Amino acid sequence: MPPTPLGKPTRRTILKATAGALGVAAVSGVAAGSDEYDPFKPETVGKSSDNVTNVGYHSLGGIGGESTAGRPENPHYGGVTEIRTHGDYAFVSLFSSRTETDGRGVAIVDISDYNRAETQADVEQAEMTVLSFFGNQSPGTAIMDVKGSADGNYLFLGTQPISALYNEVTTGTDSDADSTSGTNTGGLIAVDITDKGNPTVVGTFDAFSTGIHNLFHHRIGGADYVFACKDIEYAGDAGMYVFEFHRDTGLLELVNRWTVPEEPNTDAAPFPFFYCHDVEVQDDPKTGTPTAYLSYWDAGLQVLDVSDPTSITRIGRFEMRQAHFATPAPDLVDGKRVCIASHEEPSGDYDEGVEEKTNPKSTGTVFLVDVDGVYEEAGTTELPELDNWTWQNAAAIDGVDDISFTNFALSPHNSTVEKHLDPETGDENFWVHQAHYHGGLRYLRIDPASWTLKEDGWSRPQYDVPEDSMLGGLNATTPNIWGADESNGVTFASDINQGVHAIYNAEIPISGATPVVALSRSDDGSVFTGGQTDHVTLSVDYAGEPVLVRDRLPESWSVVDGDDHTTSLEGGARMVEFTTPVSEADGVRNYFAEAPTGVEATGDYTFGPVEFSHDGGETWHEIKATTEVNTVGGVDTNTLTLGTIGGTAGVFYHQREKVLSAVRGLFED
Repeated sequence: MPPTPLGKPTRRTILKATAGALGVAAVSGVAAGSDEYDPFKPETVGKSSDNVTNVGYHSLGGIGGESTAGRPENPHYGGVTEIRTHGDYAFVSLFSSRTETDGRGVAIVDISDYNRAETQADVEQAEMTVLSFFGNQSPGTAIMDVKGSADGNYLFLGTQPISALYNEVTTGTDSDADSTSGTNTGGLIAVDITDKGNPTVVGTFDAFSTGIHNLFHHRIGGADYVFACKDIEYAGDAGMYVFEFHRDTGLLELVNRWTVPEEPNTDAAPFPFFYCHDVEVQDDPKTGTPTAYLSYWDAGLQVLDVSDPTSITRIGRFEMRQAHFATPAPDLVDGKRVCIASHEEPSGDYDEGVEEKTNPKSTGTVFLVDVDGVYEEAGTTELPELDNWTWQNAAAIDGVDDISFTNFALSPHNSTVEKHLDPETGDENFWVHQAHYHGGLRYLRIDPASWTLKEDGWSRPQYDVPEDSMLGGLNATTPNIWGADESNGVTFASDINQGVHAIYNAEIPISGATPVVALSRSDDGSVFTGGQTDHVTLSVDYAGEPVLVRDRLPESWSVVDGDDHTTSLEGGARMVEFTTPVSEADGVRNYFAEAPTGVEATGDYTFGPVEFSHDGGETWHEIKATTEVNTVGGVDTNTLTLGTIGGTAGVFYHQREKVLSAVRGLFED
């Protein structure tokens, strides 16, 4: 159903309902623990584990570097929310901006010093620099989320009319009319950032009531899509809204809305069940299918096939309370799809005595979820838990019956999962960079040998920022870390009350700067017979400098034609490497691969990932989400019939209805 603008008579009602549902207090405070145990662990505030070093800090006080504009005594006045890095830049959304630092919505930060570092000593000498602030001329509107396009040219912002809950509204506005969020009460904003010093609005969609809490951008089939979470249920308008973004006009075209199909829980208020909170989208590392991980509060984690954004199919579900945030691992972990899902732990759960809750009376839970079952068969796969981790659990501490706190002060929040290669062995290590509010930043390792989450490092950075600069209406604690993202082995963490931290874990290698390259692949189809040729096209959408590109295909497939290239066998795969570096201006490379023949060739074959090199082929870097699965029937086209296909057990089980439909279309009489 189309969204309805929020009128003045209802806006105050919604704000009040939002405050009650979120468990937000009018003033901050800390509930004390027992005499023997203080859950806020004050002795570790401002400290880190032995293997972690705080290597940088910017208060976001103004334009300039850490040592000039980023000192604690020169703070940003208001709250800080999400952070995302892309190449040499970090983008930080600002919940609010009071009179002292008026009219700000997003900080654009140069992190190139950190990206050029090759040693820990280099990292410790690096500085980040604020280049510009994107403005927010709607002082009652909070910028809740920021995500970027893969080529680094656009930002997408989610906004909500809730800063009034925290006494953050001011009357001032940004004087730059070309850098404004408009007058929306809550919605979606597209920003052109090709000029990082002068971000410019190119599109808005602001016909929402309580606004867009979180969002994600992903390219599908050559088009730009934004998946936006309209969070709180009000008049039947909650859900994940899908927009196609048109770069030529800036139009954000609403093309779909998806909600959980189940009926609301009749034993609870509609709010927790229908709280559509956050979403991330990934091209599946096994099939290449665009896949959404949608956190839907008490409806759990929803995994969706979004290959056709206008017709979304649920393929997986993980049952949990307060499904707040989820992110898939960037690649297969020991051959398995996994994701991290965490719930935001409200203080009210202690009072209510929630039944059947993982780690009750704790500081909240981070789950390691097995997602391997999706795309294996039709329908919704119930996803199993591999492991879970909690920072502080009353059940594990002698003499402690409860760990009490206000609001969500000790809860996990947003995170990122990264693959880091051991520089000596080349082994893949997967780390969770976990923001944890007052718990600071926690480093968790995924151990595939035992499928467990193990903490290996933490930091609780604290700087002496003025008390009146903090977002006191939510929680005036430091640290108060909202989000974390990694670049070149350094974790950049957004702190609600302090700004941005740069944190380094000695267990994570510094690899030096990697160019930003955006590349997509396309081919003739996904179902082949023996001897049939597949035309593969690699398209470079963005490359800051010319790079070599290569693709990986199964050894049993052969390369029969294409642009100038060489082939080689490497690790059981056939590599096709193009001999001429490719640039954005000359951004297409083609090759033709021939499918193997014979009944024994029947099965599924994984192509990719595509790789690029910026140093003449000395070092190769994978481009995420460039794998796909092609299916071979195993006999030649002259003898293949529908009966043969039907009798070949399991050939097309990955492709389900789509494959069967495609095959019938190819071989109908």
